[in-house]
Amino acid sequence: MRALVIVGHGSHLNEDSSLPVYEHAERIRASGEYDEVVECSWKEEPSMRHVLSTVESGEVYVVPAFISEGYFTQQVIPRELGLEGEVTRKGGKTIRYAGPLGTFELMADVILERTEDLMRDKEPAEGKTTLVLLGHGTAMNKNSSGVIYLNSGRIRERGLYDEVTEAFLDQDPEVTEVVAGSDARNIILIPVFVAEGWHTRETIPEDLGLSGEVTEFEGKTVYYGAPVGTHHSMAGLIAARARELVPGTDLEEKVVQSVS
Repeated sequence: MRALVIVGHGSHLNEDSSLPVYEHAERIRASGEYDEVVECSWKEEPSMRHVLSTVESGEVYVVPAFISEGYFTQQVIPRELGLEGEVTRKGGKTIRYAGPLGTFELMADVILERTEDLMRDKEPAEGKTTLVLLGHGTAMNKNSSGVIYLNSGRIRERGLYDEVTEAFLDQDPEVTEVVAGSDARNIILIPVFVAEGWHTRETIPEDLGLSGEVTEFEGKTVYYGAPVGTHHSMAGLIAARARELVPGTDLEEKVVQSVS
């Protein structure tokens, strides 16, 4: 038997923080790929500390529903689950631990799907169009911003937009400066966050004066998308991230099998 354990951060203050984890878990569960699909989190129940004891399967795949590598993926989750590395054997189980979602090859595709959904049925004005990937960022962990640069680079290589750039909340370049300083007529702003929260609903819209998906801002049109992590295709990315750990499974096969 095989089990998939999806680990989220959770929040005592934001009830929507864990919602994407449960939605994606249900999509994967419906696919029948795993005998068990279990959710857990750091800040909410069910707790990650006890989740492995609830799993009956001998093969367990753990995927952290986090965008970047950092304190939680490198220290908190391994500590709470008692993991010793990518592969841990204990209690009769073989536990395989995947990397975060944002560094995975397929993340760029999910970002573009989110962008396409946002722009469907909209008619941008003639002129330059810039795609801005918005991350949280922090001076304490360079990996937080690194994943944004990684994915903007991957998308830039495809030549789909006149410009693909990066912006952050807590480090330079700050999102207000990027939007205000852009010479593009159309700016597509996509938050690379796991879930809706205070920043995506309050901070960002207030700082930029956004009134919804489409806002005129200093002679530009800003198209504001929902967080990447809430898009339904993230379920396929999570499943593929776990599938990466199966010996002999290459990326092409992962893409073909991804949950839609």
